[in-house]
This record gives sequence, C-alpha cells and structure tokens, in this order.
Amino acid sequence: MPQLVPLVSAVIPAYNAARFLGDAIRSALGQTEADVEVIVVDDGSTDATRDVAESFGTAIRYVRQYNQGMAGARNTGIGQCRGEYVGFLDADDTWLPDKVRRQLDALASAPSVRATYGACTVVDAELKPIAVQGSQRRASALEDLLLLGNVVGSVCSLLVEHRLLDAVGGFNADFSHCADWELAVRLARHTEFLYIPHPLVTYRQHGANLSRHIETLERESTRLIEMALVDPDLPSSVASRADEARARNWMVLAGCYFNAGQYADFARCARLALRLRPALLARVVGFPVRRLTGRSDWRQRFW
Repeated sequence: MPQLVPLVSAVIPAYNAARFLGDAIRSALGQTEADVEVIVVDDGSTDATRDVAESFGTAIRYVRQYNQGMAGARNTGIGQCRGEYVGFLDADDTWLPDKVRRQLDALASAPSVRATYGACTVVDAELKPIAVQGSQRRASALEDLLLLGNVVGSVCSLLVEHRLLDAVGGFNADFSHCADWELAVRLARHTEFLYIPHPLVTYRQHGANLSRHIETLERESTRLIEMALVDPDLPSSVASRADEARARNWMVLAGCYFNAGQYADFARCARLALRLRPALLARVVGFPVRRLTGRSDWRQRFW
C-alpha cells in the first residue's frame, strides 16, 4: 500500500529538551486536523531527549544530528518534511488543538496567500496562562515587519507553504535571536501573511528559555534592518520610511537595555533613535514612568 503524503508537517527542534518535549509532541499529534506528520530534530542533546522522542514510536519521525543551533535544526527538519505546509514548534511550547484546522481554513479562503500565523498565549512552566500576545498589523506584511518589528511574534504559530520555504532557502543560520524575524521578512517578499486573531499556540516562560542576550539582539536586528533596506526592489512605501524603521529598532533596543538595567546602553540607543526621529522623545521619557508604575510591555519580550 502506498504511503499517504501528509498535508502538514510539524518541525520540532530539540536540544536538551526532555523536560517539555513530550507536551510539544502530544500537542502536534493531537490536532483536530489529523493529517499532520511530526518530525523531531535532536540537535545533539546530552539529556534524555532521545528517550522521550522515541517513546512515541512510529507516531513521529526522529532525526539526530550534531549541534547546529536552532536555525540549523529547523532547516534539517524542513529537509525531512513531506507536507504541503510546514509549521514550527519549539520543544518547550505547544500547539492548541485547533491550530492547524483554523489555519488551513484561513488559507483555503485566500488562495493567493501562502503563509498564516496567529496570536499566542504566554504560559508558565505548568502551562498556566499569563497573557495573550496578539499582532499589530497596519499595512502589508513586509511593511509591518520592517516598520513595526516582528509582528509574527512566535514562529510556532506560523504555517507556510513548503515550496515557498524551499524557494527562500529556509532559516539563515547566521542569525540566532532574530532568525524568525529575518525569515519572515524574506517570506513577505513573496506572499502576504494572513493573521488569525485567536491564540493558536502557547509560549512557555521558564528558567531554561533561550537567553535573550541584548548585545546579540542589537547586532542581529540592526543587520537585518540594513539588509532589508538596501534591497533595490524594496517597495517605495517602505524605502521612503527607512529612517523610521531604523529609529523604531533603536527604540526597542533602548527599552531592552533599560529593562536590563544597562542604562548607558539605553541612553546610547535612545540617542540614535532620537537623532532619526525626534518625535520619539515621549517614548524615551516613558521608560522610567512605566518602571515606576509597574507596567509591562509584552511586545519588548518577543522578536
């Protein structure tokens, strides 16, 4: 009997992920849309990740490789996918049961669109909800990704056509913290993104999350912005607002440094932002105000 080709492939990169990997795998296997293949890429783990993955038997496909980082592991998974669409799931996060069904229905209603994403629920280590993170959208996906930042948020909510992923070359292994954002920018040159304003995934907050080193974030985000802005085919709606894109990124970095207590770097980034857009002064003043009032801005925690 010929083997059926799945409609959707779920790629789960895993590095020393034994603690939460089972939850991730079960959430992908438990989709209301049953036609999902699950591929776990063990990126050189030294804990019981392999044991957890292999406990699911033939329900999943397990691939082990030497450590290549998150982008490399995801690219390996893409290379193993047989589905028409590919979704990504970090080993410590989960898909909600109706994620795939909602996204396939949305794509069916917009035949020209080749990628879709949704909101996510931020949870604690025990999957208790903390907050819901939505997406800010004002214009095209490409314009929003460069002028507003990574509006896709968690890459785990993304579902994209397999052929398009192959065409753009998958994830850029030169990026770590900004790899998701960088991929989204390249995808947006070929397709609009359909946003579903409903939580599709959980993002787990716990002590073992990938460390968000701000210096790396600064290096990668500024490089990403400049790479995108030098493209001669960039739409004029974005090219004419290049300084706005740069200023917005410097302001987000300023906020990250401020929240980390690195006030000299906060001042440096704030000055660079204000040099490009003096109207951002109120935002700069707002950082200590938010600290005093105890307000939190979830948007500064996701890229």
